[in-house]
Amino acid sequence: MCSILGGTKFNKKALEIYNNAKSRGKDFSGLIEYKGNWICNHRATPTNEIQYAESNQPFSYNGNIIVHNGTISNDKELGNKDGEIDSKIIAKIVETESLEKFRDSLLKLKGSYAIGCITSKGEIFLACNYKPLFYKKHKGEYYFSSLKEHLGKCKRVKPYSCINLKTNEKLEIKRYQPNNALIVCSGGLDSTSLIGYALKNHNKVTLLHFDYGCKATTKEIEAIKKIAEKLKIPYIIQKLNYNSMQGESPLFKEEKITNGIDGVEYAIEWVYARNLIMLSNAVGYAEANDYGYVYLGNNLEESGAYPDNEEQFILDFNKVLWGAVNNGYKVEIKMPLGNLMKKEIVQFGIDNNSPIELSWSCYNNEKHHCGECAPCYMRKKAFERSSNIDKTKYLK
Repeated sequence: MCSILGGTKFNKKALEIYNNAKSRGKDFSGLIEYKGNWICNHRATPTNEIQYAESNQPFSYNGNIIVHNGTISNDKELGNKDGEIDSKIIAKIVETESLEKFRDSLLKLKGSYAIGCITSKGEIFLACNYKPLFYKKHKGEYYFSSLKEHLGKCKRVKPYSCINLKTNEKLEIKRYQPNNALIVCSGGLDSTSLIGYALKNHNKVTLLHFDYGCKATTKEIEAIKKIAEKLKIPYIIQKLNYNSMQGESPLFKEEKITNGIDGVEYAIEWVYARNLIMLSNAVGYAEANDYGYVYLGNNLEESGAYPDNEEQFILDFNKVLWGAVNNGYKVEIKMPLGNLMKKEIVQFGIDNNSPIELSWSCYNNEKHHCGECAPCYMRKKAFERSSNIDKTKYLK
């Protein structure tokens, strides 16, 4: 329970940061100036611990000085003695000949960390997994802290990365990311076109379909099963309870949808938070079942009407996944269609040998595609403008 901070010259600005940080740890403050730099820890002693002088940071070993915020669970395995604070082991195991060696030495640790280190060469290395760490440059001097409010306007050390504060060299800290892909697949044209591409790039590909109770559910599931059977890949049908979130969306109502181009230009069929809910469930399933990638068929065409199809939404979603999965695991959302229009999606599917002819686009639950709803309109136009044969049967 502490705040860590430090920087280059201990000047008036550094003293201001030092005093601001005391609110985070009032029981002990330790500060060392070393090789023209300074490094500090303010500590609040947990209720179940006793404060010992030897437990106070910073810690030094082999010419390196470190401060740490977090919890290391394997410190005894790495050489700590009974009674020694977990943070102490970090000073003993870090290698600081280069930022790369520093990063790789941290892979020995199990637990959480934000670390500041003044090396024997006078460099300042920062590293964190999911614990926050911030830094800034002010009038030629560098500062870092585990709390943003200590620094004011500043930058964050990217989760699971390390940085040389003076040179700005940055490296990603390796995480476990199995090369298996989960495709959030409605059974429609967009998500089906992804499958062949994913099969070329991953060891295992599984289709994940969310049954959220829309009127076309039966036809969508039929399509999923046909696609999976043809490609000899597994599929999962996961039920989502949307009973309290249907609102006025026509996808849940009995009336036939025949809005054609009107539904292309505006999200008449909007389903509340659909992609957010589906992606969250998909990420959870991915982590629990050894997948490192989740594919979504969002695309440039539909981003004009649907905000959750916007590429930036997925980019932003990826940015928070470091805190959605467990320490050391990585799941990434992939969107190969993000910059493609419908005619390009048809060609993408054909080029990657995806069975798009088996896909179901229609919003209605009839024997064949109705030919009148927005997805049917777009499907017809996409095949026509891509100069590919449309094998789809339409009622109109």
